[in-house]
Amino acid sequence: MSELEATAQDRLSELPDHLLHGILRFLDARQVVGELSRLSRRWRYLWATSPYVNLQLAYNGYEKFGNLLLLLRDGMVPLHTFCLQSWYWKHFQYERRWLLHALSRGLSVLEINLGSRDCLFQLPDCIFSCATLEEFNLTATERMNEILAPRSVCLPYLKKLHLRFVRFKDPSVVEKLNSGCPALEDLSLSQCLLGSFKILSDALKILSITDCKYDEIHVSAPNVHSLKLTVSGKVQIEDMPFLVSAWVYLCDGGVHNLVQGGYDLTAALISAQHLELFRFNLFLQDMVEHSAHEALSFGKLKTLYIGEWRVADFYGPFAYFLQRAPSLVALTLDQWKLYEKYDGKVPSLESIEKKPKVELKLASALTRDLETLLIRLSKSDDIGEFRKARRLLKEKTKPKDTEIVWF
Repeated sequence: MSELEATAQDRLSELPDHLLHGILRFLDARQVVGELSRLSRRWRYLWATSPYVNLQLAYNGYEKFGNLLLLLRDGMVPLHTFCLQSWYWKHFQYERRWLLHALSRGLSVLEINLGSRDCLFQLPDCIFSCATLEEFNLTATERMNEILAPRSVCLPYLKKLHLRFVRFKDPSVVEKLNSGCPALEDLSLSQCLLGSFKILSDALKILSITDCKYDEIHVSAPNVHSLKLTVSGKVQIEDMPFLVSAWVYLCDGGVHNLVQGGYDLTAALISAQHLELFRFNLFLQDMVEHSAHEALSFGKLKTLYIGEWRVADFYGPFAYFLQRAPSLVALTLDQWKLYEKYDGKVPSLESIEKKPKVELKLASALTRDLETLLIRLSKSDDIGEFRKARRLLKEKTKPKDTEIVWF
């Protein structure tokens, strides 16, 4: 075969069906059926045997196209994944019908994105009684939070549940999810309205609750190994002995609750090997001001990321914390992510005293070597403080990989 013939050969079409289906799953069904099916006989009916259906775009004839697509696809092929992008409330009656069809075809993954701001979608109850569903992702809009209020929940094989802009109006829904999802391993709640939220699960391994509004959260999930949490209300977390990585952001309201209430969040983090902590100095106040935490040791901790606003606040917390983290090998002191989060504007901070009971010098704390050290500080901070941090850390730790950035 000549080089020209080899170049002109259609190697993509020679791939087996399951690989082509995997490639096409990310395209809108209109593209797959209306455009790619014209390429050749090989592609003409490929859509009909695909286990993935992705309806994304709103256009003229949207309802008719969706009806024909589900009617004409090969009924002998189980439907593995169904993705629905809903834009307009007038389509809801058709889209509910498509959901019913998809859920009756052995569906494993369901993804719904609600782009309409006109009215609530009102999820059909059959979603919460699908015996084959393993993953459910629901994203609503900030203006119109979707209300999650199923009559009952029976999802015996559901392993992954991701919700964004969802409102839990009835507290009993949480109890239904706890009892109705016995195999749930990955739970993510983002920008949701939770009220009082209680998670009870022995199967849960990944837990993420970020930028949500809530009064109180109680978590009893001993097998969680990855935790991501925005603390904005009362938080009570029972021991997580298998925790490997944790990301914690303390917003103003959450800081007040943490400092005043002495909840169990600090103790729950002691098993972590990797920590990302924002508003670190305020987090340390909880350890310093409560005698029950004085004996806490972060003996397994290897990497620590600290996000804070004021450089002057770092020294006391550094010294206090590092004495309790003997295995630490990588340290990041950063302001950049906080500036990104607030578009470069420093939010108003609560006037909370920052006087630790035990005064320790940074130089005396950093007596062992680190492998990695990253410092990213703002030019708006005092130049003298920046130079002091750079000099002390470089002299005392002598890390193998050091990067200091001043933005």
